[in-house]
Parts: sequence; structure tokens; C-alpha cells
Amino acid sequence: MKTKTVSFLPIELLYKADEIIELRNARLDTLYTPGADYTVEDGKLVIPSGSAVKKMPYNEFFLKHEIPGKCFGAERGGYIMFAQGSELHDRQLAVTYRHSGTWCGNIPPDKSELLPRTIKKLRNGEEITILVFGDSISTGANSSKVVDAPPFAEDWCTMTVRGLESRYGNAKIRLVNKAVGGTVSAWGAQNAREASACIPDLAIIGFGMNDGSGKVPTEEYEKNTREIMRLISAESPECEFVLIATTLAHSEVKGFFGIQEDYLPILTKLQHTGVAVADMTTLHKQLLGRKRFFDMSGNNVNHPNDFLARAYAQCLLATLGAI
Repeated sequence: MKTKTVSFLPIELLYKADEIIELRNARLDTLYTPGADYTVEDGKLVIPSGSAVKKMPYNEFFLKHEIPGKCFGAERGGYIMFAQGSELHDRQLAVTYRHSGTWCGNIPPDKSELLPRTIKKLRNGEEITILVFGDSISTGANSSKVVDAPPFAEDWCTMTVRGLESRYGNAKIRLVNKAVGGTVSAWGAQNAREASACIPDLAIIGFGMNDGSGKVPTEEYEKNTREIMRLISAESPECEFVLIATTLAHSEVKGFFGIQEDYLPILTKLQHTGVAVADMTTLHKQLLGRKRFFDMSGNNVNHPNDFLARAYAQCLLATLGAI
């Protein structure tokens, strides 16, 4: 077969690929042809010149001039693409491959012993209400179902509940999502009492991304988080908590990459019986050591795509002892 000219750099996958079984677009409705549309070199995915794979030119990703609503300032100067809806999803790929490598990074530990009331209800098949309270990541943005695009993968909150149902054989799990996009922990403290009207048995708290971008001091973030838990406990004294240490923002986008990582030790300090921390911060950092940020994002700034949403669900399920 004649060697094709490579049009851009090889794409690093989570593991070095021994064999690619198939390559599709993220919508899963287009199957690409090996050799003509892609090859594998040193375990990386290579898209040759003439491939049918949809490409994004450099000047569409890094822009010289601002397009309102379509970009943000870039740390290197100029502007960087910001995607809404399914725009970035439609430019991403789904790779199915075999690999011999193993994950050597952080594996979120089972912390179910810190949540005895929740686990008891799950195991006994009792009715249980799970409250999700946080920012846009907790609303499910930008999972493909949320943006109404194939393959309609569910948000990580729903995937977590599905996993709990499967693991514990409990079909009596009620999910109440009170997350609101663009919010910070101070907003959470102001609205926690209203959010807890559902009388939750377990509250999953997911603030930190926007706090970090705004560089909210760690002591203020801690104070707000404690107040959120206090107000929810006042309405539901038996409620237990999972505190999510957030993923990171895109370091190349001006104004978003901040002190998100600084909140992990604050949340860890709050961990005790009745309160467990789901550490997405460390997991995301380690994933970024293997994959590009925009391959795991739905908006190129701070929202997960379907891949990272699954990582969120897996992290939560591991924390809850369900995998």
C-alpha cells in the first residue's frame, strides 16, 4: 500500500493501541476505513492526508480575531474556540482498540464505609433519594443526550444512578438534580435549604470549577461547603454527602484555569463518617497526562464530553463501592 502523507500530528490515546478495531465519528453513524482514513504508528492514531475524517484547521481552533459567543481569549494570544451544543462533539472521534497497557494512575478508592446509611438502604432495596447540587458540570453539560446529539449518552449523574441500580439491584433510587450552570459555592450556600426540600438520603455536592476560575479563596470555599452541608442536614438530619473535587479547566483558555486543584485538600479535610470525597481532580490530571484536553471536553473550556462524563460516573461509583 502506498504511504500517505500525514496531514497533522498523531493522536495519543489513553493507551498505546496494539490494534484499532474500528474508528467512528462521535455520533457513531460514520465508520472510517483503515489505511485510507487512519493508521496506527507507535500506538497512536494517525489521520493521513485525504482521509474522510472531518478535520479542524488550526485557524478554526486558534483564531486571530474574536467571534462573539464562539471563542475566548487564549493564553498564547489571540482567541481559542469555545463550543456550544454539539459543535465540538461533532468534531470528535470514537476509537475502539486493543491494548496491552494498563492504567498506572489513580484508581478512586472505595469509601462506602464512610456512608453506612446510604449503603444500607441501597443493599436492602429501600427507597433512597439522591440530590445532586452543583454547577453546570453537575447539570450534565455537555453530555450528548443533554445537547440532543447521537449517541445520546446520559449525563454522569444518571449514569451513576444506573450503576447503583445494577450493582445493588435497587430500583427505588430517586434522582433529584438541583444543579445550576454558572454557579459557585457561595450560591450553593444561599440556595442549599431550597435544594434540600426533597429530603435527600445522599447529597452529591459538585462546586469548584467556577470558584476556581474566579480564584475564590480556599477558606471561603470551605466555609461555603460547610454551610451547604449544614443547611441540607438541617432539613434532612440523616443525609450523607459525597463531595466532588472538580476536574480542571482548559489551561490555554484565559480566565478559566485557576485554583481548582487547591480545593481538593480542603474537601479531604472535611471527610469523615457521613462525608466522602470523590476525587476527580487527581483522575483528570492523570488523564491529561495521556490525552489532550479537547479530546475530553464538550465545550473546550470546562465541560466534560461523553468520555469524561463516564469517568465521572466511574469515580462516583467507585467511591460508593459499586465497582
